[in-house]
Amino acid sequence: MFSVSFTFIASLLISLYLIPIFSRKAHAAGLVDNPDKLRKLHKQPIPMVGGLAIFCTVSIIIFSILALWSLNPSFIARVDGKIAALLGYPRDYFALRRISSRDISQYVGLFSGALVLLLVGLLDDRFGIRGRQKLFGQFLATTVLIMFGYKFEQLEAVGFSIPLQTFSVFFVYGWVIASVNSVNLLDGADGIAATIGIVMSFALAVMSLSQGKIIDGILAMSIAGSLIGFFRFNFPPAKVYLGDSGSMLIGFLLSALAIRCTFKQNSFYAFLAPIALLSIPFIDTGAAIVRRRLTGRSIFAVDRGHLHHTLMKKGYSPRVSLMWVALLCTMSAAGGTLSLVLRQAEYAVVAIVFVIAVMILCRIFGVAEYELVMNRAYSFARRLSQFKSDPSNPAKAQVQSSVHVQGNRQWGDTWQQFCDFSDKHQLNKLTLDVNAPWLHESYHATVRSREKIKEASDLWKSVIPLLVDGRVFGSVEIQCSKDSQFSHHQTITALMALTTDLEQEILLNSNQKSAAVIG
Repeated sequence: MFSVSFTFIASLLISLYLIPIFSRKAHAAGLVDNPDKLRKLHKQPIPMVGGLAIFCTVSIIIFSILALWSLNPSFIARVDGKIAALLGYPRDYFALRRISSRDISQYVGLFSGALVLLLVGLLDDRFGIRGRQKLFGQFLATTVLIMFGYKFEQLEAVGFSIPLQTFSVFFVYGWVIASVNSVNLLDGADGIAATIGIVMSFALAVMSLSQGKIIDGILAMSIAGSLIGFFRFNFPPAKVYLGDSGSMLIGFLLSALAIRCTFKQNSFYAFLAPIALLSIPFIDTGAAIVRRRLTGRSIFAVDRGHLHHTLMKKGYSPRVSLMWVALLCTMSAAGGTLSLVLRQAEYAVVAIVFVIAVMILCRIFGVAEYELVMNRAYSFARRLSQFKSDPSNPAKAQVQSSVHVQGNRQWGDTWQQFCDFSDKHQLNKLTLDVNAPWLHESYHATVRSREKIKEASDLWKSVIPLLVDGRVFGSVEIQCSKDSQFSHHQTITALMALTTDLEQEILLNSNQKSAAVIG
């Protein structure tokens, strides 16, 4: 317990000391986040050294503790023994001598993998690298973990023992890489990723200490202390950013620590506990994938539909949004912790369901994704039923759906113009997709003809991009029968005139927003 308390305080102080030093060096090294016209709306370059400071802090603390334990284990054992006795535990409950050679080997692997991921993140923060290159770095870092023993053999659930063997390797890859990217995706507003990391670190510390895994508790408290030190500079308005190096590092360390603390117990409650811990990042990532796929975008596309964006859309300030995220994370972390400590999987399940229910009932997240799923389900059901158009009732000749994913702009009149265009030019399908992160606007709508879809060879397609001020903010995609009374040249020409009007409106909105920011 002495070592755990010392770890937390020392990590906090070292982090507070290192971040200002690294921040000054960052400007000279070009390790800063420069504002742009798309989604980086801060006014001046901000250092991205949070990840580097956290890695250095945690490394210094952990290896110092291990060295101290090796040189003078009796001193730590005496202090921890007295604290354990006062709390009613056996005197050796908190003893660091429980560290085995296997533990040391796994920690060498953990920090080796973390170093690989840190370097990949720093390269991305400084020069910008492709998504596939970052993914390769994540894969390589996870491979290092597996080589050093981060895997498990079986899972016990509902009275059954499920052998995993080779499959556990694929599970570890999926778990670590999903955790890394989920935390990374949520690092889009001041303090969000740091808050998630702090809550999860404390929860993992409780899980570790409750099982007598002191070295894991020390690591968790070191992460928590370094993040609280960083949070001092990342609290809105932020003076320092984590960068990809920091957000990926947090997800990596937490996911690896979860494997040591929970998954290796081979029990169902231990399996669900870490999932509950990281449920907020996972829910946000899952919603992003659904949102982007159902709007026809790449899953790597930039948008402002994440949890923190939807909170700010409702009018909450950055600090109030941060409080919401902290509350949701605390609820899920509490359920995961209780599940492991009390050995009851129900707590984790209830926590996840409760968090999702709170977000939906309070309409702070998931509403747009729900509408997109329902629209797609209705469209699928309609195609199965094969409705035919009713020429005597033109109002029923089309089926349309629209979802205002984000923003306050009134799209009704604009969308009606496109629906009228689709009807006039006898289109089989028209899709309007708008994604303008710098305006906090995202809109997706589709109108289809009720006529039976023709063979692919009887249809022609075209995609018209939407651009303004050198930025692509969406597209209009159409499908039309070759038997239409309008030629494809006439239809595309008329559509371009319509999209030009939309581009002029968006340009006007952009100029007004820029003027407001300058003012």
